[in-house]
Amino acid sequence: MFEPRRFLRLAAVHWAEHGRSILWFLGIGIAVHVCVWLLLTQGGGSREQYSRDAQVFVYMAGYMLTGLLFAGRHFAALSERGAGLTLLMRPASTFEKFLLAFLMVAVFYPLAYTLAFQVCNVPAALLGEAARDAMLAVRGGGTGDAPVAAYMAMRDYGPYLPLGGGRGAAAGEANLWLGVIAMQALVVVGTLYFRRLAWLKTLVALFVLLVLVVPLLSMLTGASIDRLFLYRLESAAPGWPRAWIVTLWVGMPALFWASAFFFLRERELS
Repeated sequence: MFEPRRFLRLAAVHWAEHGRSILWFLGIGIAVHVCVWLLLTQGGGSREQYSRDAQVFVYMAGYMLTGLLFAGRHFAALSERGAGLTLLMRPASTFEKFLLAFLMVAVFYPLAYTLAFQVCNVPAALLGEAARDAMLAVRGGGTGDAPVAAYMAMRDYGPYLPLGGGRGAAAGEANLWLGVIAMQALVVVGTLYFRRLAWLKTLVALFVLLVLVVPLLSMLTGASIDRLFLYRLESAAPGWPRAWIVTLWVGMPALFWASAFFFLRERELS
């Protein structure tokens, strides 16, 4: 059962209660990004090290880690008896509460994270490109430094923008987003299923699941473990392996989020 006006009231209440903490969460992420940039550039002295490849690595690693943390925050109040009862007894249907969780975790957060990432990434990328150009101007004419200058000239710079790197890069980013969305659903399921020490038990369950499932999927799809989540449809053999990969990337996130809906309904009924 879905009523738009009631859903908007639910979203407004959620933002009124958690909006400030969400902004703090994003702000801390920006501060961590600055620290990572200082680490990669040796305190800012080697700004040319912050190339497009480094930006992609920072973006993907940051999204994977913070995306799971953000997913665990949505129903964190359920671990507290009073706050949990207030959350479950709000005048909204189970589907509306689930829809709000999905939109906040799987839609709002990727967009907010991408914008917050660019706050540090854009000036850092421009500084890296300027440092590269200065290095080329100094070392380009030297005989001994010519190989270094040629290598630096071949590296890509400029701010990294998701979905802006062509078809191949977009396919890898889509794989990343689908994989993180699936993992976020499992984190939400853990916070709904476990009554105490939900975060610790969820992490243990995810670790065990990955240890058991990833090798199995590797054998079924024929992809090596380190390339399992980068396996593309173009490289799949015809027949059931191709269908299995589609199921892996589309069916599993849908299945995990459907599980989150049913676990939320069970918590309300109990």
